[in-house]
Amino acid sequence: MKRFNITVQGKPYDIRLRAYSVEINGTRYKLRSLPTRKVIFLTMEIDLPIEGASVMLVPGLVSMELVVDGVYVRSGKPYTPIGKVPVWGYVLSALNLVQIINGAIGALLGFLGIYLTLRISTAEDIAPPVRILLSVAYLVLSWVAIILIAALLVIGGGYPTYY
Repeated sequence: MKRFNITVQGKPYDIRLRAYSVEINGTRYKLRSLPTRKVIFLTMEIDLPIEGASVMLVPGLVSMELVVDGVYVRSGKPYTPIGKVPVWGYVLSALNLVQIINGAIGALLGFLGIYLTLRISTAEDIAPPVRILLSVAYLVLSWVAIILIAALLVIGGGYPTYY
């Protein structure tokens, strides 16, 4: 359980993150009941009902982060809204989505690629050419990994059989 203590317009807020809910000053809200912004089908921002400031939860790969008025609470770094995803980010995300045809491992790599591409494409602390290069590199490496796994299965005779 993560805990944040913030002050908005002189009023203190105790925010506690739980598995599928958030508790604000003792009042529990289910995450699904709060307003969200999604890209494709991934939840990227969850607005919290706190007056006087823009307070949101931003899902990460491992945990949620709290953003108040465009600044990450823990790191103090500026947050780029997900609405600023460039066109190339959507194109590369769609190419990552194609990996679903490669089964469970492909779907896992595809969803991870979509998430990473959308996050990297909005990271303003990374130069735009580097953002594009990182996203394309992940896409290429994930396809190479799928091809290598398929080649190993073919060379090894497919799935093991037990007699």
